[in-house]
Amino acid sequence: MVSTSKEASVIVKSRFVLPGSQTFKDYIDYVDRNNAKRESIKENNVDFMNYQDYMGNQEKTTSLFTNQFDWLNEEQKAKLKRTFSIAQKNESILWQDVISFDNKWLEEHGVYNSKSHSIDEKKLKEVARLSMKEMLKREGLDKSSVWSGAIHYNTDNIHIHIATVEPSPTRERGKRKLKSIESMKSKVINNIMDRSADLKIINDLIRNQMVDCKKTDNTLSFKNRKFKTDFFEIYHSLPKDRKQWSYGYNSLDNVRPLIDKLSRDYIEKHHKEDYQKLINKLDKETEVLKKTYGASDDKRYADFKKNKVDELYKRMGNAFLQEMKKYDKDLKSNPNLPLTLKTKRQVLKDNLGFRQLKYGIDRMLNSEYKNWKNQMAYEQLQQQIDRER
Repeated sequence: MVSTSKEASVIVKSRFVLPGSQTFKDYIDYVDRNNAKRESIKENNVDFMNYQDYMGNQEKTTSLFTNQFDWLNEEQKAKLKRTFSIAQKNESILWQDVISFDNKWLEEHGVYNSKSHSIDEKKLKEVARLSMKEMLKREGLDKSSVWSGAIHYNTDNIHIHIATVEPSPTRERGKRKLKSIESMKSKVINNIMDRSADLKIINDLIRNQMVDCKKTDNTLSFKNRKFKTDFFEIYHSLPKDRKQWSYGYNSLDNVRPLIDKLSRDYIEKHHKEDYQKLINKLDKETEVLKKTYGASDDKRYADFKKNKVDELYKRMGNAFLQEMKKYDKDLKSNPNLPLTLKTKRQVLKDNLGFRQLKYGIDRMLNSEYKNWKNQMAYEQLQQQIDRER
């Protein structure tokens, strides 16, 4: 009855017990117990031993908190106890979630101080609320459930323990979807580990440093003359419908490798250093994600680098395609564009045709000239013979 997001800097475990269990009763008793006079709860369920040890140790926990309150007074605790009692009476399942942290990871992100052994309780309660909101929404329990939590801090790994019930049950089964647990974990990580600055650098390198610069750089200019042949080869291979001139269209499957090659060559010539910076940042970010989510949860980071490089090529490819759209529009409105805008292949083809035509005309004229000369010589000879007679 345990769903686990495997070992990493953050671990999420979700368990449930049935309404008739002693564990459910113990939790209700715990809610009502005076913090200054807590007693150890006898272990009645081996599967939840760690959870019950936590519940009974006043030196290792903060006071209860809920979705609305950072701590509960006596009246609020009594109300919470009644709610949990009603839920048990109505045969609700009791869900118990544990969010466990690597203390060093928390310290790296400013939530924990190992010297003073102090933690940012406000931050941990905030991420607990956000993660529970995400998980309950995915499970369809957001309108029917009530939960309470406490932070367990005096261990090698700081924990947040959360208990959830439905006063009016809508669920008969306690097992949650793995995706719900993973989303809960992601909410915790994303709200503690602020990578927005690093992601901004990555996005700026792609969008501003490389793609936006290409949008203002004419491929048909003299400095980009080495790209003209590829530019026009792609242009002449595009479908007739200009609406399909977008990188993701299936109709561009055959020409997309040519677009990628043009993008790659352009980046190599004009943005080699920017591209290397991007790769370095992506490698670093992948390592951070691997450490945080754990090597076994590779789907969280395995494709991160590839997806960002693919995004670069998609955006760069669309920049070239937009330029081709503009060229095509200009060509239709002005068929007499300068010859320099034609493909080298077309120029050579036109020149070859002209030379062949000129050669044919020259041969014909030369033949006619020779015939004319021969005819004149023959007539002169006849005239000379007539005079000698």
